[in-house]
Amino acid sequence: MQLNEFLSDLKTLISYQSVNANKTPTAPFGKENFNALSFFLNKAEEFGFETVNYDNYAGEIIFGANESNLEEIGVIGHLDVVPASSIGWDSDPFTLTEKDGFLFGRGVSDDKGPSLLILYALKELKDNKILPKRKIRFFVGCNEEDGWADLDYLKTKTTLPEYGFSPDGNFPLSYAEKGVYQLQFKFPALKNFYEIKGGSAVNAVCDYASAKSVITPDNALLKEFSLGFNGEVIESFGKAAHGSMPHLGKNAIKSLVQYFGICGENTLKMEKLFDGLGLYALKNEQGEVTFSPNVITSDNKNVYITCDCRIPAPLCFDDVKKIIDGFGYEYKLLPHTLPPVLVEKDGWLVQTLLNAYNTITGENKQPVSLCGSTFARAFKKGCAFGIEFGRYQTNIHDANERIKISEVLEAYEIYLLALKKLVLDN
Repeated sequence: MQLNEFLSDLKTLISYQSVNANKTPTAPFGKENFNALSFFLNKAEEFGFETVNYDNYAGEIIFGANESNLEEIGVIGHLDVVPASSIGWDSDPFTLTEKDGFLFGRGVSDDKGPSLLILYALKELKDNKILPKRKIRFFVGCNEEDGWADLDYLKTKTTLPEYGFSPDGNFPLSYAEKGVYQLQFKFPALKNFYEIKGGSAVNAVCDYASAKSVITPDNALLKEFSLGFNGEVIESFGKAAHGSMPHLGKNAIKSLVQYFGICGENTLKMEKLFDGLGLYALKNEQGEVTFSPNVITSDNKNVYITCDCRIPAPLCFDDVKKIIDGFGYEYKLLPHTLPPVLVEKDGWLVQTLLNAYNTITGENKQPVSLCGSTFARAFKKGCAFGIEFGRYQTNIHDANERIKISEVLEAYEIYLLALKKLVLDN
């Protein structure tokens, strides 16, 4: 791979602020997502691949398009990103920045960088005139971070391969993923606080929350809860993290709710959300249940707190529901739900990918379970395969998202070998 050429293309991809935005007749997830997908598919065509644009919801790049009756293997990534808060970034999140051996920018690790690596690896196989025994169908979506409407649409237009992987998780390999559920709890409006808001995405720990007050804030109490006051708005600052790993962040909503309680509001039930409602006791080989209240809003009648809940197989939502129902909360399950999944550890797909990883790194790792949720679920038997090595925090969904250049090159060699094995091995 020509690193400079790759970095030039990645710079262009990062420059598109491909956060879910207002729909237009030609851009279902906003203009910037449209631009990112157009650039990616055009680049694939420049490399000589056949492509399919599924009405700008998602795209497909095909390796082995001229071969008939081949078994199909799927790969799927995404070009959309979570919002980039103005808090905490040391550089422009939509300008690819190189510093101290790292690349910084929203999407460098989730998932523009890894998706582009897959395209470059397929190009090398093509340039080396590899004759595939299996066809690779590489999909890129534009709504992974905010509802998966791209995948839903894709499934109405084509049949996806049974086996596949997504370069949007952890190395060495994730054979299991927790179920993902979003629950919105409703509480009565508060007496003295209004215009309560916080959180930009349900799958990210809230790093900023605010509220207006009809009473004069007590400076001592504000300081006790690490809150700010700008003359009109009470502000709470936290630290963002992926919703699947809330322990890595600091939830700005929690301090604000605790402050409301000290000021005489009836927030006891709200506060219990931040203790997990007893759900953390549910655990197994694939991990424990996580529960993170990440978005808060209000109107004249109610306060709404939306929580990200992750459940490891073979547990299911009914196991969680029994516990939550015991508290008597008023809540609803939002439409974006994903059940837990498992892929056979000793199966052909897992062992092929794992062998590629261990061969390149010289390690002898075993597959692991992933607490997050990836597009690998697009396939009946799908795995998350990189790009995080777990050697440092890549700050996915947080400020200063980053990846080491040396790990970009290492991941490329892993993907290249894995794809070669997938298309050639019996």
